[in-house]
Amino acid sequence: MRRSWVRRGSVVAGCFFLLGVLWAISAWAADGPPSYSVVFRGIDPSLQSLLQSVSVTVKHRDHPPANLFLLRRRAKEDAEAFVQALKSKGWFDARVEALLSGEGASTVVTFLADTGPLYHFGPPRLHLPLDAPELKPPSLESLGLKAGAPAESALVFAAGDALLTHARQQGFPLIRQLDHRYDLDRDRHLLHVLFDLQPGPRVRLGQVHFSGDEGLDPSFLARHLAWRPGAVYHPKRLERIQRSLMGTRLFSSVAVTLGDQPAQGELWPVAIRLTQRKHKTIAAGAGYSTDKGINLKGLWEHRNAFHIGQRINTKTELGTEAQSISLSHETPDFRQSGQKLTLALQMERSLEDAFISQSIQLGANVLRPVLAPGGEASLGVEWRIADVMEKSGGVRSSFATTAIPMALKLDRSDDLLDPGQGWRWGSELKPVIALSAAGQPHARVVNRGSLYHTLSSAPRTVWALRAEADTVVGASHDDLAADQRLYAGGSGTLRGVGYQLAGPLDSEHKRRGGRSLLAVGTEVRWLVNPSVGLVGFLDGARSYEDQVPDFSEGMLFGAGIGGRYLTPVGPLRLDFGIPLRRRDGVDDPFQIYVSIGQAF
Repeated sequence: MRRSWVRRGSVVAGCFFLLGVLWAISAWAADGPPSYSVVFRGIDPSLQSLLQSVSVTVKHRDHPPANLFLLRRRAKEDAEAFVQALKSKGWFDARVEALLSGEGASTVVTFLADTGPLYHFGPPRLHLPLDAPELKPPSLESLGLKAGAPAESALVFAAGDALLTHARQQGFPLIRQLDHRYDLDRDRHLLHVLFDLQPGPRVRLGQVHFSGDEGLDPSFLARHLAWRPGAVYHPKRLERIQRSLMGTRLFSSVAVTLGDQPAQGELWPVAIRLTQRKHKTIAAGAGYSTDKGINLKGLWEHRNAFHIGQRINTKTELGTEAQSISLSHETPDFRQSGQKLTLALQMERSLEDAFISQSIQLGANVLRPVLAPGGEASLGVEWRIADVMEKSGGVRSSFATTAIPMALKLDRSDDLLDPGQGWRWGSELKPVIALSAAGQPHARVVNRGSLYHTLSSAPRTVWALRAEADTVVGASHDDLAADQRLYAGGSGTLRGVGYQLAGPLDSEHKRRGGRSLLAVGTEVRWLVNPSVGLVGFLDGARSYEDQVPDFSEGMLFGAGIGGRYLTPVGPLRLDFGIPLRRRDGVDDPFQIYVSIGQAF
């Protein structure tokens, strides 16, 4: 019985003790500082910004801890971090003390610092074994480790990385750093740095072994090799092969690595592991806009015809205003590595508001990479026969032409489908020779560019800008086929204004097209979550009857908002645009566009 009462008494006492502890903690928390200020003493202003950048006490000043104990711990941890930050800048004798004063809202966190003297680099040293005479490292002074310079740790790490990079570029991929010693001379306030490197063997590349190359002709793969046996290793040699093979679009991944170490004196084998994509693709897509109606697209592609990477592509498009079918054949590495020859046949029927046309076009085009990465230049020849009826005036004519299109494209953006940084530019010059009585010789000049800049990474916010300037010279307006004139308005140039309506119109508001065009546009793209984004846009465009824009006519503008749903094949786009200067009898109150991919 007595033990039972003792046990019960212990439990009751324990509960009261626990309640007391909880009460004390709550009271302690209630007395904690609702806010505080931070003061630095003994620190140069240039160093103070460094300490503030690593300070939790400063960054979370608007979110103070629950009590003084936690605030002291936060300040103490900051003081330790400050010492490490100062040492990284060469203040190796630095000391920092955190003090708290005041109460409640007047609590002050003071960091007292004594940086001590600034240390500088002594003469740096590099140790290499005697059996590596072929390695010619750069001087440590050229890498930033100059005797007498402030002894910043970032310079030491950068110099070490640069030494390894230089050695790999000279053919030593197995180089490693055996040791790096940092000796402090506290009497003279110097930091002595020693790098001890083991270069390993100088590698000369030999036979290439492929894996995952089933169904591919060996001669096709051999054309992508960037060296001859015996070439000295360089990282870019392997990178060039990887980019070249990925450029064929036959592989989902390409891994290029050195093989097993050979016997002394033999060439080093290279292993290339390929993961093939499916060689055949069937795809379909659809779009809708209030100005052009429904648009359906289909594609069939074979990317490895004849087992040598030749591509056969068939596309068809069925829309309320245009129907087309095309067949193309692409030969990779035509005449030289990276160069492509494309043969294409296209039949098209267009029922536009400006004209009705039926055409057949046959073309050949050679494209080669230039100004890498992301640069392409092309030269081709086209033959075209078209029957065109212009709705304004009802004139119907037949045209036969030969054209020589020349183009240069540069892509310095970070993503093909949804860029967030970089820019793109494309220019085309296409002289056209008339082979029929209708039409005149002329030349079309097209210039398009876009710029992308990430304003914020979290949430991802991208500002995008585009501009276009086109002209047709050498032919009068009426002698230029209606389907070869320049039109503005619609999803491609001016959202909010109807398709082809931002340009010359007749008395019945029928589109007449022009010989020059200007277009600008800007968007702010905000990613709400990983799958959904919002867009605000402003577009301006107009086509002009003369070959030089008549600025007195001004431009037309449209604005609106849009939504994006990110998919593996690109963003699904929905845009709602309105004209900012609505013309009576011409412009609708709004336009809606649905398609795949960003507007530009």
